[in-house]
Amino acid sequence: MVITAITLISLAVILGLYLIKFVLKKQTPPKGVALIHGTLAAFGIIVLLIYALTTSSHHKHWDSFAIFVTAAIGGIYLFSKDIRHKKIPTWVAVVHGAIGLTGLGWILYHTTTG
Repeated sequence: MVITAITLISLAVILGLYLIKFVLKKQTPPKGVALIHGTLAAFGIIVLLIYALTTSSHHKHWDSFAIFVTAAIGGIYLFSKDIRHKKIPTWVAVVHGAIGLTGLGWILYHTTTG
């Protein structure tokens, strides 16, 4: 189940790298790609939550879950700006991406070492 969450979040990260290119160039990101990015990330977070609630493993990945939820809050803020045709703050997009990448690295590290 953790592998499913990692796969979904990794796909979201790939799309996020594509989207950040638009933000850094001060262009409007494609809404369809943003929707798919957010949906993949949300499903990954939900799978991780289900795993944490149902596993008997000693490492339930609550720390990774918290990191991804923090990134998701930033993503929701960015998407709300985008759909209202407001300027997307570049720094928020960069921090959102950095938090998401940190979460992915964190869960990969703990999955491969523990």
